[in-house]
Amino acid sequence: MKIAEEKGVNVGEVLVIFDALGWSSARFPDRLASALEGAHGIWTLRDGSRLAGIVTSISDGSMCVYFPYIAVHPDYQGKGWGRRLVEVALDAYRDFHHVSLISYSDKTGFYEKAGFRNEGDKVALFYHGETSVIC
Repeated sequence: MKIAEEKGVNVGEVLVIFDALGWSSARFPDRLASALEGAHGIWTLRDGSRLAGIVTSISDGSMCVYFPYIAVHPDYQGKGWGRRLVEVALDAYRDFHHVSLISYSDKTGFYEKAGFRNEGDKVALFYHGETSVIC
């Protein structure tokens, strides 16, 4: 298993993981390809040549970073690889003032183990206009 920063990840590889996780983002391969191209950072977990996990970041490069995608294929979950992948990505932003992500409530335990906390005075807000979709 190898964790590395990797630009130019093949969207087809990512779709395999997103499909396995049941994520709706997998229904939009062209948009996902564009999102990967525009990411500030991409870290991958590979088992040989197989993509087993991915973390992407969006950042202003100085103060704020947001992690829109943290995904590990179900075959590799529960073995500590996801946490290691997140730790490597976080290390790139260790001096940033604002580091954030949005999690489904049933997954918060994983992120809390990686150092994220729910700050009760902060709330994630989502726009639900005509064109919005759940990731």
